[in-house]
Amino acid sequence: MRYFWIVCLTALLLAQHASALEESAIEPFMKKNVEVVASIIRDKALKEDIKATKIFGIFDQVFDYTTMSKISLGSVKWKELNKSQQDEFSRAFEQKLKNSYMSKLNLYTDEKIVLGGMQKINNTRIQLLMTLFKNNEKYEVIYKFYKTNNNEWLIYDVDVLGVSIIQTYKIQFAEFLQKEPFEKLLEKLKNKES
Repeated sequence: MRYFWIVCLTALLLAQHASALEESAIEPFMKKNVEVVASIIRDKALKEDIKATKIFGIFDQVFDYTTMSKISLGSVKWKELNKSQQDEFSRAFEQKLKNSYMSKLNLYTDEKIVLGGMQKINNTRIQLLMTLFKNNEKYEVIYKFYKTNNNEWLIYDVDVLGVSIIQTYKIQFAEFLQKEPFEKLLEKLKNKES
């Protein structure tokens, strides 16, 4: 389980966004930024909140938290919410993801990371493989990009060891909402301890 979180964390810490990311730039852009994020994580002199600020400053604009939120909640439930509820859920879900990954930072111990193997699924979907090597074992992570209406490419999900992070949340949320109202789910997401 420890290595799952190492891989999971690494998967979300690898992109920098200055302008729209074009298809041809995805792989070289991601490769370029692996070392940037890894160096932030390795810097023991930085306090955790400073690391978080630097790391989130690098990838915030590449990850589409709204789309991740919508998928994780399910389109039917998402459409039942008003715009204010959707925004509140997206913010809470984004923070939940960030809290989860920042709490795992201390598990990173300078594993070797190799990016490569971009596969175009169709005109609006691309997957990029990342492999993390640790103690003669390898762990695969797949970034899932989609093309926006503005022709930029954003990450909407990450598969870690064959498991979709967003689909995992979707199953958890669906089970929770069968027993509890949406407001309780929102409250649970906002609770840092849960």
